Amino acid sequence: MSDYWTNKPGAAGNLRLLTREGKWLAWEDQEADPSDASTKRIAGAKGRVNEVLTQAVHATNVLTLLGSGASFCAKNTGPLQAPGMSDLWHAARKKVCEDNIENYSDFDNVVLDVIGALPPEEKGEQRAGDIENLLSLCKMKLELLEVRAKETEKTDPIGPITKLKAFIEKAEGAILEKVDFVDQATALTAHRGLIQKFAKRAVDKPRVKVFTTNYDLCVEEAASRLGVVLIDGFSHSAEQRFNRDYFQHDTVRRQTSGTKADYIDGVFHLYKLHGSIDWRRRTDGVVIRSRARDSTLRPVLIYPRSTKYQEAFEAPYLDMFAALQASLREPDTALLVAGFGFADDHISAPIWSALESNLSLRLILVDPSFIPAVKLDAHPAPDHLLDAALPTRKYQNKITRLVLEGDPRVTVLNGRFEDLVEAIPAITGESDRQRLQMRLDQIRDVAI
Repeated sequence: MSDYWTNKPGAAGNLRLLTREGKWLAWEDQEADPSDASTKRIAGAKGRVNEVLTQAVHATNVLTLLGSGASFCAKNTGPLQAPGMSDLWHAARKKVCEDNIENYSDFDNVVLDVIGALPPEEKGEQRAGDIENLLSLCKMKLELLEVRAKETEKTDPIGPITKLKAFIEKAEGAILEKVDFVDQATALTAHRGLIQKFAKRAVDKPRVKVFTTNYDLCVEEAASRLGVVLIDGFSHSAEQRFNRDYFQHDTVRRQTSGTKADYIDGVFHLYKLHGSIDWRRRTDGVVIRSRARDSTLRPVLIYPRSTKYQEAFEAPYLDMFAALQASLREPDTALLVAGFGFADDHISAPIWSALESNLSLRLILVDPSFIPAVKLDAHPAPDHLLDAALPTRKYQNKITRLVLEGDPRVTVLNGRFEDLVEAIPAITGESDRQRLQMRLDQIRDVAI
């Protein structure tokens, strides 16, 4: 089903700004009606948002937080695309029932057991349920069964514990397969644009920190195409191992003659808060980068479920969250948030805490769900100033209320990640190396 955003390319003009009066201001100016002398020109959001974003890109510390919504703009020519939560439900259902695909009973019976009811049907097909809730309840039931079970019951191959473990393993395996959608042909225009714009920051400032809850490789692939260095906590050895100390490293250029070294431009810090599809934990606990299908290597992912908060206190997630909390409390910090719905309290709470205590923290939040798409689809064109109810999610609601109270640190926009990237002003004064990279990009884009 299509709506206002379907197949709409990223553009700054798609953004709307939440005003102190609680209305959503359009991007461009609204000119006065020449046939009505009583009308006046009404300024759009363009100038105000450009000023805020210019201040942000030149802040001492720049942080970006990308949620699952930021990956929807990554496009493949084939059917494999960035999944939503409903896609994960259907993928898990299909994977669990791959040996009995006729009526999906292997999956539906577990849903009935732990939730009590199946999602309703629509046009003869079952609608997607809440995969996070399902996996959470399955984990809870498994823990209860294991506490009460005897040792023989725990290892019974046809017992309820073994069956539930197999269900969870297959469902999580389906999720892992579904989020592995990025390859060398994937269009990553927005991710590439974000990296290009921030790569031009002065090298004497702290490196831009990219935090993401996504498992996919959108950021890594975009950076690789641009020749950008990502410091992500892994070594540069043949077997890349995670060590928090690597975040303290940097990349310099040392001349062949002499001892002087200078920092190279275009270096980012990447923190994957929920893990990555190419992270694996060995039996000795060491986390390495690997895509190998090896039963001794366990994927390092915080799967969708309500226990994400507890899992976040395990390594290497703990190191990622510690970095986020520390970064949010640095002076003169700008945080750009896109595609993140503030449903994860273990991430939302530190951001809100920083807003309460850090007077020099500036937050720019963009989300396409603040205004119902039906209002943007209105004909004739929607009003220059649109009314829309405040978001109901706890932290989004509190952040938007700061805007209504006149907090100048907070900017809330209705739009998508790709719209925000288009609106971010380009930093002038490229280095010789950056100009060379741009020329090479132009040559690669020309068909031979």
